[in-house]
Amino acid sequence: MAREFHKVGVVGLGTMGAGIVEVFARSGLTVLAVEKDDTALARGRAHLEGSVARGVERGKLTTEEQAALLDRVSFGTDLSVMADVDLVVEAVPEQLDLKREVFNKLGSICKPETILASNTSSLSITEIAVSTDRPGKVVGMHFFNPAPVMKLVEVIRTVVTE
Repeated sequence: MAREFHKVGVVGLGTMGAGIVEVFARSGLTVLAVEKDDTALARGRAHLEGSVARGVERGKLTTEEQAALLDRVSFGTDLSVMADVDLVVEAVPEQLDLKREVFNKLGSICKPETILASNTSSLSITEIAVSTDRPGKVVGMHFFNPAPVMKLVEVIRTVVTE
């Protein structure tokens, strides 16, 4: 059964997270982008804005498309904004304890039907999934780098993924 996503969240705005935000926003989705603090948030926002500006310079986007894309993204440092998203992609550093902490918090914030995804390329999705009360809604969603250029996403399920 296919699901449509209208509002998505991205947690972690490093190189991969900012790229994932761009991919979703280019697709016309509303994106909520969250980082741990204002410094990291400013860095992630600058990465996104720089990437989109390069797209305009290279003729891949018009200035109108650039403005519309950036208007679809909201930035913040509070995970509670994820309460109403359809999908959350976690893109924090590759530390199992950190990822499990983020998933535990998302499990208590997000609506029950929200899909929780990790962009991990090396950690066990099952190990991450057990940190939430909804392991059946957890998947790996590994975007390849650079996400806005590479049109490839690896989706990883666990034995309990719905």
